[in-house]
Amino acid sequence: MNKLDFGLFLPNTSGVTVVGSIPFPENRPTFELNKTVLQMAENAGFDYALSQVKWRGYGGETQHWDHSLEAFTLVSGLAAVTSRIQLYASVAIRTIHPSVIAKMAVTIDDISGGRFGVNIVSGWNKVEYDQFGLWDEDAYYNYRYQYAEEYMAVLNELWTKDVAEYKGHFFELKDAHLMPKPSRRIPIVCAGQSDEAVEFISKYADFAFVGRMKDDVAALAALSDKIKAAAAPYDRDVGSLVLMTVIAEDTDEAAIAKRDHYMATADDGAIRQWMGYQVNDTHKAGIAYDTVPQIHKTFMGLHLVAGSYETVAKHMDALAEKGVKGVCLSFPDYLTDLPRFIDKVLPLCASYQPDTLAAAA
Repeated sequence: MNKLDFGLFLPNTSGVTVVGSIPFPENRPTFELNKTVLQMAENAGFDYALSQVKWRGYGGETQHWDHSLEAFTLVSGLAAVTSRIQLYASVAIRTIHPSVIAKMAVTIDDISGGRFGVNIVSGWNKVEYDQFGLWDEDAYYNYRYQYAEEYMAVLNELWTKDVAEYKGHFFELKDAHLMPKPSRRIPIVCAGQSDEAVEFISKYADFAFVGRMKDDVAALAALSDKIKAAAAPYDRDVGSLVLMTVIAEDTDEAAIAKRDHYMATADDGAIRQWMGYQVNDTHKAGIAYDTVPQIHKTFMGLHLVAGSYETVAKHMDALAEKGVKGVCLSFPDYLTDLPRFIDKVLPLCASYQPDTLAAAA
């Protein structure tokens, strides 16, 4: 059985990946919550954790994603209270100049003892950036990956060169210095399944986040193979990580009942706002609200597995058998669901193979 990397999608936003699971303020993101669940994951042998970036939420009764902790400063604090788990922070590249991110990354690399990586987010939600005057034009949708390529070029120049020089369309470095250098090559992760995104990932990322509601194991394996094939001409190996929401209970029936409860009590106001923002992206066709299944609305269109502990474990093992690199797990109620997953699901996963150091941590 192949090893599957287990990751934690940190709860640094209100609601995380379930729209309306727990009403605000019970779903409020705090450092204490993130520290608690991350230390649980590290002690259980999880391989990595990721903090998402969000600058504006979707409102509704649950204030979904309205409340969020900034990814880099959060991970900086978490790095100081962990010792082994790999940590990734997300940057919306429209918001912060790459030279600033380069220095921030080196600092967290030092705090963590070489456990830090960056998630590059090209950005699709105009409303998030326009509120701060950081959206020049809607044409950005057409060149966002060219912008991202220059962003990566600046990061790599500053991380590797004693004196960095670069001149592109969007960024310029002149006799630029950045010391100290990172302790290792900073790993990069990126999400996206479009042809443009896959091309960018194949050239710059070490890992790719994948996973949509409609994707089954075969579809996820095919996407993983597509990314590997795209990276091969660049002599690179890019691993796919499935972002998924997990509902695990004693029986399949109990898990489905809980899933259906979340759907029945979903925050319709937040869902309508989220779907409304998507049409601002000129690359996305307008979506009629009534044509979208409730399960997609409630779980934000992301991959979902709901079943007994055995069913969930078999799903993880099936992904590993198909060559998927890892999973990044989100839970409706982290303080309840994560310990249950650790105690009940992980022991059933043949693909869960923490190294000796991790298991003893």
